[in-house]
Amino acid sequence: MSELFQKFCKSHIVFSSFTILVVGLNTLARFPIRIINAVTLEAENAFTVHVSWIRAIIEPFVGFQLFLLRAREPLEEYIALWVWLFLLLGIVLLIKLRMQFLKYWFLSVPAVVGLAYFFIMWMVFWPLPSNTIVNNSQNTVLFNTHTHTHFSHDGLITPAEQMAWHDRNGFDALFLTEHNHNSKTLELVQLQQRGEIPHHPHIISAIEFSGSNHMVLLGLTDSLITFGKKDALIIKETHRQGGLIGLAHWFDGRNNSLDHYVNLGVDGFEIANQNQIAYPMETHEKIVKMCADNQLFIIGGADYHGYGPACNTWNAMEISNWEQLTHVQKTHGIMDGLIYGNNRVLFYSDRNLFVEENVWFRPPKSLLNYFRGLNGFQIFSWIGWCLLFGLLNIKWNMVWFMRWIPILTGIAILIQGRVLLSKSVGVIQYNDILFEYGNLFTLHGLGLMGSGIVFYLILKRFSRLFR
Repeated sequence: MSELFQKFCKSHIVFSSFTILVVGLNTLARFPIRIINAVTLEAENAFTVHVSWIRAIIEPFVGFQLFLLRAREPLEEYIALWVWLFLLLGIVLLIKLRMQFLKYWFLSVPAVVGLAYFFIMWMVFWPLPSNTIVNNSQNTVLFNTHTHTHFSHDGLITPAEQMAWHDRNGFDALFLTEHNHNSKTLELVQLQQRGEIPHHPHIISAIEFSGSNHMVLLGLTDSLITFGKKDALIIKETHRQGGLIGLAHWFDGRNNSLDHYVNLGVDGFEIANQNQIAYPMETHEKIVKMCADNQLFIIGGADYHGYGPACNTWNAMEISNWEQLTHVQKTHGIMDGLIYGNNRVLFYSDRNLFVEENVWFRPPKSLLNYFRGLNGFQIFSWIGWCLLFGLLNIKWNMVWFMRWIPILTGIAILIQGRVLLSKSVGVIQYNDILFEYGNLFTLHGLGLMGSGIVFYLILKRFSRLFR
């Protein structure tokens, strides 16, 4: 077996080079994936990261996509990645076909666009086996202070799907922060109190208020609609209900100063939101100091809308006998912990968090960082699959690629569009993103299918040009 492997490596220089690069990166420049404290930026040793055996087996097919989902700006980096891939395709065609490469490169555009569209749809809407947090602490409760269902204008998933996502990602509780209203959330809380929906994860009523800066209104007990209201009025009403106000992702917009919101009466600030810790470092330190000087809490919001399986941000708090507490006691336990500053913000760290760089240079660096964080089973999976495909000696057929990929990806995108449109029917008064994406996917799917048919007709009419 070892002799066969050695012969294969000698005859497949690309495979050999790839194996040396991956093993070398992972050995000499390893970046272990850790759960860190988003305030101190130190490792939280009571928490580890779980990589499922399914993920390890299919690592080459899902790993880098999931790594991109955790990027600070995943969509921008994803677009840059496909520009790189299209340029690399052009270089390969130039080497193989010389001056004839241009017609193939130009006509490959629908196929490349179709693949890019399909993979991002796959990353967002399919339950890929993402890495998850493991809570090794006995009394630590993990909760989320910022999340949305399809009862927000930009949410993609149902409350049941939202609960399932939180369960998979290790959460014990969540504040459900629909945009500017909490009527549906209060209904869910009541259903959970009566035992008509699962008790785990625990749901607490909240709102994301679209004020001068977005704010999460935590622990609301009464119905509240905040559309078009002034900051001061909403802060006063939240406090009247016994709730707390956290300023959401201030570091991303900075409409007013931190002092402005402290003087208004907010109770805390997000230090992390989705895939971002407050940056640059001066901003991070400024938020931490402001909260320390004014006895304000620091929170992290996953701000999950339904885009993909990955989670980067958790809140951790010590609460004894969590499972034995009543619904009201669980809510009070978390609210009291926030008031007394007992919260810690956890963050999934798999790359340098504070490096500013041009988005067009990120894809190759992200690829290197991805391989630096893999464990031995994941590396073995990469090598094994590459070896298998090499032994099968699968040939690349450019004409087949240009003819069928637009049609096949177009069909898949069209189906997803129809699924989103069907999901939008019952929530049209709350949600517009499902209807918008549903129409967009439907039109783009039809367009890709049409481009594949056009290429088929071109190939049939001018077949001699593609021999």
